[in-house]
Amino acid sequence: MSTTAIVWLIAYVTGALMAFVHPIYGLLAYFLTYYQLPKLRWWGKKALPNLRWSLIISLALMAGYFFRRRSLPPLRIKSHPQTKWLVLLVTNAFFVSATTAVWPEKSWENTIEILKYGILYFMIIGTVRTKEHFSYVISMHIFGIFSWGWAAFTNPKRKAGRLYGIGGPDSLHDNSTSSILVAILPFIAATFLTGSKWVKLASSGAAAFALNAFILCNSRGGILALGVESLMALKISKGPMRRNVLFMMVAGGLLFLFLVDPTFIERQTIGEDYGKDGSATSRLDSWMGAIDLVQDYPLGAGGGGFVYLSPIYIPHIVEAHGGSGRNVHSTYFLVLSDYGIQGFIFFIGFILSTFYQLHDIRKNAPETEEGRKIWAYSLAITLGYIGLLTAGAFTSRLMAEVTYWLPAFAAALKNLQVIESEKTTVLVHA
Repeated sequence: MSTTAIVWLIAYVTGALMAFVHPIYGLLAYFLTYYQLPKLRWWGKKALPNLRWSLIISLALMAGYFFRRRSLPPLRIKSHPQTKWLVLLVTNAFFVSATTAVWPEKSWENTIEILKYGILYFMIIGTVRTKEHFSYVISMHIFGIFSWGWAAFTNPKRKAGRLYGIGGPDSLHDNSTSSILVAILPFIAATFLTGSKWVKLASSGAAAFALNAFILCNSRGGILALGVESLMALKISKGPMRRNVLFMMVAGGLLFLFLVDPTFIERQTIGEDYGKDGSATSRLDSWMGAIDLVQDYPLGAGGGGFVYLSPIYIPHIVEAHGGSGRNVHSTYFLVLSDYGIQGFIFFIGFILSTFYQLHDIRKNAPETEEGRKIWAYSLAITLGYIGLLTAGAFTSRLMAEVTYWLPAFAAALKNLQVIESEKTTVLVHA
């Protein structure tokens, strides 16, 4: 057994046991498992048994939470605007699976997966109650994408100029992996801006490896997402923060130019692709097929519905791929076709209410050192979500954990903002 496998196993078991001391340890072990699932890594495929590691640590997290919930610090905010939309989204998935699903087995499988993400959303909010714990969680995600970047640096596997085999259980190809990187990269920037000199140094190293992995992914959707993310960073930030953001964008841009290779430039400029369904024309045809499908199934065709019905709605694309069902290659058209018009409304409500809460956090963050950190992390979550949703226009991210992590982080941060605001009010009146 390799040293890496031993270290991972020790961290995993420690996190599972320590979850009964405080659930934050179980949550950290869960995120570690996401980023370094043994069966997806060379060091774990043969050295460790093929267990359901994610499920086991999830159960430990939940057990630890319910065992310790009465001893946890009280939540200042117990309801969040995005929560009701998530509940509606999950409920609708059950409704569609039970009524209109054309592929019931797959639809129920996806519904249970969405339910799991909903439970994780509540676990994150219930567990992350202090600024220290929020910092631990953010640090784990930074370590996670750094570990992907390290793997991509030491043993890059590329097909047609694009990285593969690096990512989590829901993101093992270039487009999906780049969407995770785009979502988490702003956390590195926020940590750099608010941390000590040693934290800044560590953040810089993590950024270099993560950005290199992003470049190796060579995803056009990812590049567009990063560009939109950067523009919105300038638009949303203000005052000294805007100057800091501009400085980091210049530094990041120079690092990006240093890291790019001829393969990246060739793909981005020439446009060769190894999958016909990855071309712009095929995507547009798939999206039009989704619109045709929703006219016949306005309440949704159920999870996997578009893939199941793709021979009817995009027959030429299916035929070009040997008759196998094809994906719609867009989060929004996936939600619309699989979960109906009402599901699309619920999903958009989930997104917009998250942005509303993040704006509210920045609006009410106090002018204290901790308040400025909260403001910076609110900006980071906002930018990460913008990047993810932009990338999600070109790949399916409904069944990706990060889509539910970020709204949960927003809710946890809102609780911290209220706590800090209350402290400031007490000091003013003292």
